[in-house]
Amino acid sequence: MPDVKAAMTGHEAWVVPGCAERGDAESAFAFRQLRHQVKNVLQRILLRVADAQKLRATVCSSWLLADLQRHILSSAEISDALFGLTRSPVSMSERLQALSDSTIRMLADDMQVIRADVSVAGECPEPLRQLVLRVAHEFVGNAVKHGMRARVAGEISVHLTTGLDGRTALVVTDDGWGFEGSPDAGDGLTIASDLAASAGGTVSLRRTRVTVAALELPSTRAMPGFGEQSTGS
Repeated sequence: MPDVKAAMTGHEAWVVPGCAERGDAESAFAFRQLRHQVKNVLQRILLRVADAQKLRATVCSSWLLADLQRHILSSAEISDALFGLTRSPVSMSERLQALSDSTIRMLADDMQVIRADVSVAGECPEPLRQLVLRVAHEFVGNAVKHGMRARVAGEISVHLTTGLDGRTALVVTDDGWGFEGSPDAGDGLTIASDLAASAGGTVSLRRTRVTVAALELPSTRAMPGFGEQSTGS
């Protein structure tokens, strides 16, 4: 993937190019995203351990164990949403809400109060649902790690829309700080753009008074290799 840089101030925007390969590449995408997810969890655990070292073990040991347990459980919930539910299938609205809440719990600091506002309009095609959830995970994760850094409170909005023409759009907005300077496209954004490209879609990022990450996908009728057979919600 070529270098992608843009200033996240004013009204800057860019579309992140992705790799359109499918087939065997899909398993590679899944592995990359799983590795990214595990890395995020381990980073949070290491931060907690480092913080605990500054305190007396007798005071913080029970807190640290509970906190580590919370992060591990949040990671498991995210994996369920991304790679297969352990319970009966639920609606996209419920899955997006659970995924967003779990991602925030895993990546946010204890003192932060970050709310996820999720809305769904239209019926997301079944073949696109896992892709949408995986991109949403990267968008929300970036919003927490970058936009909400050092913020006491904030809101992340997750809106999924499928129009009558079959086109699907996922828009994740946060009212945080945005990126500093001219950032490279990191692992999360690169994974999201590659997932989008595999379905003929695009990923874009825009910064005005808020940061807006958007996924746009064409109708599944226009996607070679994407069937419309449904296997559930």
